[in-house]
Amino acid sequence: MKAVKLTPKRVAKAIGVSESSMKRWCDRGLIDFQKTAGGHRRISRASLVEFLRKSDHSLVNSELLGLPGDIQPGSRDIDPARREYVSALQQGDDQRAAKILYELFLGGMSIAEIGDRLIAPAFHEIGFRWEHASMEIYQERRACEMTIRLLGELRSLIPEPSAEAPLAIGGAPERDPYALPTTLVDLVLRELGWRSQSLGALLPFSTLAQAARDQQPRLFWLSVSSIDDKSTFLQRYAEFRSSLNHDTLLAVGGRALTDDVRQQMQFMSYSDNLQQFQSLASSLVAAATLEDRVR
Repeated sequence: MKAVKLTPKRVAKAIGVSESSMKRWCDRGLIDFQKTAGGHRRISRASLVEFLRKSDHSLVNSELLGLPGDIQPGSRDIDPARREYVSALQQGDDQRAAKILYELFLGGMSIAEIGDRLIAPAFHEIGFRWEHASMEIYQERRACEMTIRLLGELRSLIPEPSAEAPLAIGGAPERDPYALPTTLVDLVLRELGWRSQSLGALLPFSTLAQAARDQQPRLFWLSVSSIDDKSTFLQRYAEFRSSLNHDTLLAVGGRALTDDVRQQMQFMSYSDNLQQFQSLASSLVAAATLEDRVR
């Protein structure tokens, strides 16, 4: 979704309050807004979503914001939501899948929780169905592409980080075609206020190292869901690790990093799931903010 600036009147109708209340909340600093050259207030969807997630207010007309209709934040239990999400993905119903994601997010669930409790188990089920011939390969691939696209749209509902926020980049290495995990990591970081960017999947370690040299991130993440040859992976990973600036923190994760593989790797942090990674990233951004204040 492209960035859209909304009038207080439109936002007020979307959440069922008066325009005067909306303007008053803006002026009190409860909702971020910008002013046009003519002095009119304009509110971004990201600012409104941030307000809704922190308040008792909810959407009464989500379509006014360009979102799927009939969104009811906080109304979903995770187990039936997961079953419906799998069904929507298998059928290629992106509107139904989007509605589930938006309802969970607007209801206050973090991206890390959505990843761990909805998306990861949903794709485990999809993988099981594919292996047992109850789902075609094209349906599995379509489900991945659909979810990545929907997460990209969800990203537009997260406020832009400040220019002073710490930078994080990362991706999936060569021979690893799975872009969904690194997409989720990017959103987890963005929600925490990092300037984050996923570089994608199937990236040679040499170009990952070059990206780190060019951008000098505070945090570099590596998502590893597939390893073709363990010895080659470990050798190239070690070369990549040694090339990093000492100020760059390296965090790794992914189902391919078994105990045996991890024992032969050097890294700052390993996370089994997104919520573990969220805790790490939250503590790092707090430490970076403290360092800036001390300076």
